[in-house]
Amino acid sequence: MKKLFVLLFTCIMVMSLVACGGSSGESADSGESEAVTLTLAHTRPEGSSADLAIREFCDEVTEATNGTVTFEIYPAQQLGDYSAVFERVMIGDVDMQLAGLPTSVDKFFGFGTGAYLASNWDEAKELFSSGGTLMNEVSAKLDEYGITYLCMYPNYFGGIALHTEPIDPTNPDATSGIKIRVPDLTQFELTAEAFGYLATPLASSDTFTALQTGVVDGALGMGAEGYYSNFSDLVDYYLPINDHFETWNLIINKEKFESLSEEQQEAIKEAAANMESKRWEVAEDETAEYEQKLADNGTVIVEFTDEELKAFQEKAREEVWPAMREDFGPDLFDEITKDL
Repeated sequence: MKKLFVLLFTCIMVMSLVACGGSSGESADSGESEAVTLTLAHTRPEGSSADLAIREFCDEVTEATNGTVTFEIYPAQQLGDYSAVFERVMIGDVDMQLAGLPTSVDKFFGFGTGAYLASNWDEAKELFSSGGTLMNEVSAKLDEYGITYLCMYPNYFGGIALHTEPIDPTNPDATSGIKIRVPDLTQFELTAEAFGYLATPLASSDTFTALQTGVVDGALGMGAEGYYSNFSDLVDYYLPINDHFETWNLIINKEKFESLSEEQQEAIKEAAANMESKRWEVAEDETAEYEQKLADNGTVIVEFTDEELKAFQEKAREEVWPAMREDFGPDLFDEITKDL
């Protein structure tokens, strides 16, 4: 009888443990979300369009996750310049960033700013939207660095800002000899030289002082919003030649992202997709808005006809694209540019 009691007791305990184990597994599978606060850095001042877009993204995520995901936002490069913050995202010291991708980490990240990959907004949307060949390549490359791509942020077409009067500015064959700052990328140097300027590679953070002190008399590598936000008082002339299309990317440390619940991940991805979609709706008008802000501040906006812009595009593609094809590899370059 004693043996039978022990046997029954053992069976009851085993069944109880199995039930508990099943209950525990069911709880884990339910993907209950733990509260988390993510650090998110970007490069523009508080109150700028990028800052407002990011805050809307954060609010959307927080609401969709019932407050289990909140954010600490650091605007205006408070955590360091974009390349330094990118490396901090790689190691998980900062969770997220909205900014350009640094070629100091991988030169592939410079592909998207290539000369005249797109020449108008319709072409830009087709080429740069998430899910396309180029951004899929970007996503795969980011994954190699332990970073998850969330969306791209269409910004503006680039142009030339001058602190001195331009010489025959609508002629791509003019030789002005004006010294201008360019990003430290071969494609920007070649673009400037193709249009008759003297290229001086400088970091964006050094451009204001270089313009102020006369080290350079202009700049290539930004668009109207960038020039207005960073050194509007030093831009006497602006040439909107659409030389490149500026995009940023919203990224997150891969390990951090994968530590979130499925519900939290989906909320972040959906809010990111919404931010990108909204940017495509407003970015073109915003470019015109910032050109007007420059004009209101005293900058002369040089006007170009479609034919003149086409001449700039053709010259850049002829003189700059061969070097880009060599830099980034013919297979990738040909795949991305085959329909342009």
